[in-house]
Amino acid sequence: MARLFSVSLLLAGLWLSSSAFADAGHRASAERFLKLAKAESMAAPLYQQVSQLLTRHFTEAGGSFQYESILREHQELARARLDQQLAWEVIKDDLIDIYLPVFTAEEFEQLADFYQSEVGQKLMENLPRLSSESMALAQQRWDERLAEEVQQVLDEMDSALKERQPGPRETSEADGT
Repeated sequence: MARLFSVSLLLAGLWLSSSAFADAGHRASAERFLKLAKAESMAAPLYQQVSQLLTRHFTEAGGSFQYESILREHQELARARLDQQLAWEVIKDDLIDIYLPVFTAEEFEQLADFYQSEVGQKLMENLPRLSSESMALAQQRWDERLAEEVQQVLDEMDSALKERQPGPRETSEADGT
């Protein structure tokens, strides 16, 4: 009986270690893919936005060339704080955890093969511009048409609510007061 228990324990240990090895391989595949997809630089636009925000605030606060060192000092301070939360080594494991349930190790390898291909590299080179232009198009459509249409929907909803909800006087009458 003790021997059967020992064998069972050994098999369970082997299964767990192979599972951990498979998990490590899956994580490694995910990390390889994320590096090829240039996830390390995904926060770069945020860094630029914060730098621009500081520059704009500096100007609005009356900063001048004479005090530009204050701007640079605070841009470095902001960059250091962003690094504490968004640097690749800080965010890598969280990003991997987001991708792991979606793709198998084999699928990560297929994605990596694609990103290493000529067309995959072309996509990566052009993706920031394509994304930017796509977002600009969506913003343009919002500004030109959708903002007003959504406001109309909100106004219609307000009207429908007013029609169906009892007013303060109607509530008092229904309560008998």
